[in-house]
Amino acid sequence: MQEIAGGAGRAVALRKGEAVRLVNSFGSQVVDTWALAAGDLGEYLSVEHTRRMLFNLFPRQGDTLYSNRRQPMLLLEEDTSPGKHDMLFACCDKWLYKHYGSPPGHRNCRDNFIEAMFELGHDALIVPNPLNLWMNIPVTDSEKIGMEPPLSRPGDHVLLRALMDAIVVFSACPMDVTPINGPDRTPKAVHFEVVGARSL
Repeated sequence: MQEIAGGAGRAVALRKGEAVRLVNSFGSQVVDTWALAAGDLGEYLSVEHTRRMLFNLFPRQGDTLYSNRRQPMLLLEEDTSPGKHDMLFACCDKWLYKHYGSPPGHRNCRDNFIEAMFELGHDALIVPNPLNLWMNIPVTDSEKIGMEPPLSRPGDHVLLRALMDAIVVFSACPMDVTPINGPDRTPKAVHFEVVGARSL
């Protein structure tokens, strides 16, 4: 298992059929997640298109996640958590922390995405909206949205299977202002491993 420190990001390249297992080691950490087509970074996991293709606001185990060209990109093959993940919120960025009054230079998921892509040898020209794993964003009957601590437990994991050659980027969200990473508002480490390919 490889570690992603709380507040940090990592990118991993997957071949079609390979998978990555991401473990919420302490149970309370939200992980912003992106995927981009390895051969064309202009094609990326699109939560907007995925919502349309699934006719659902939030993904569940067994769901396919689609690209901005409506191509199957990832399969949410396993999910041991209660299944609360978000596809509504944009990633945190320096402007959000400025809004909250945090000092300049606060770690944020947008910068984590850019840095992780750069470490893999790519310049990130855009930062798509992420799939926010374990982020608990309830929607009320009056169509209001909230922010609640994750329902995941220590050791819960998801398994994301690549349906095309892809780069998957994770950011262990640095949010320490709201309770989105748990009541103690403290980002914590998560762990991941690449799982061998299977035929699709």
